[in-house]
Amino acid sequence: MRLNFLQKWLEGAPLTLESSCNLIMVEHHPVILELLDQSRHQLEALLNSKNYQHTLLPQLAQKIQLIHKQIRQYIHTEQVYFFPYLKKQPKVALHDDDISLNDHLLKTMQHKHDVFMKALQHQRKIVNNYMIKKDWDAEFKSFINHLFLLEKKIQNWLMLEQKNIYPFLTKAAK
Repeated sequence: MRLNFLQKWLEGAPLTLESSCNLIMVEHHPVILELLDQSRHQLEALLNSKNYQHTLLPQLAQKIQLIHKQIRQYIHTEQVYFFPYLKKQPKVALHDDDISLNDHLLKTMQHKHDVFMKALQHQRKIVNNYMIKKDWDAEFKSFINHLFLLEKKIQNWLMLEQKNIYPFLTKAAK
């Protein structure tokens, strides 16, 4: 059975700050982490194959491994530090320290989002905008499609945070 906040959101109710955090942790983080694992396994299989020694794969692999590590670390930080802090915000009065922390949190999130978006743009450039060539084999085509899906999931996650969490932090920091 779906969680109560998720059911309300699916019915069109606006999300609170707490329910936004919960939605991200329940619906976005696990999917992204699973896609990261799958793409890592696909990448390892492709790198171990003799077919891809002279392609764009080594260059792409280096970028993918770096961004995947950063995203994993950031998701962990959100789940362990950011979201527990944010979920208690509406329940307590904000003090000067909280306002300063909210401003720092907003700047940190914005910076990480910018880093991720730039990395995804660079990945997109390396794979020629995810345009699949006819002469690629099925495994490589599947990998490129998987990267495209992962990019979309990450973009959806970041947009949800920008839409539902940034406004609270901006308002609280003023």
